[in-house]
Amino acid sequence: MSQREIIAYWLEKAAQDLASARGNLSAGRLQNSVRDAYFACFHSFSAVLIKAGRTFRKHSEVRSILHRDYVKGRKLAVEWGKHYDWLFDNRQKADYRPLVDFDIDQVKDILEKSEGFVREMKSMSQGE
Repeated sequence: MSQREIIAYWLEKAAQDLASARGNLSAGRLQNSVRDAYFACFHSFSAVLIKAGRTFRKHSEVRSILHRDYVKGRKLAVEWGKHYDWLFDNRQKADYRPLVDFDIDQVKDILEKSEGFVREMKSMSQGE
């Protein structure tokens, strides 16, 4: 499989994650929407890492690379790093802690930001 095919695969997964996040938001499944938004960002940033010839094994490693090499390296705006952090932390809470609630307006905002993040990663992963 070529690098281009792998990038396309991760970007398609990100698009599917966003669609799922929107569906879960519409159905009132806010925790699932947050989780799907996180995976959309994770998968789209994975495409950027593949483009750069980088590999990873853990979600925490991806987060670390995002900050160390992209935010601090000024390849990515600070607000995207903050957004990714919020998703990373709250996806963990949604999956592993009982009685975690999210506000619908908060999740709508997070989903909009996640859509912007995915667009940015798509541009970065497909650019020359």
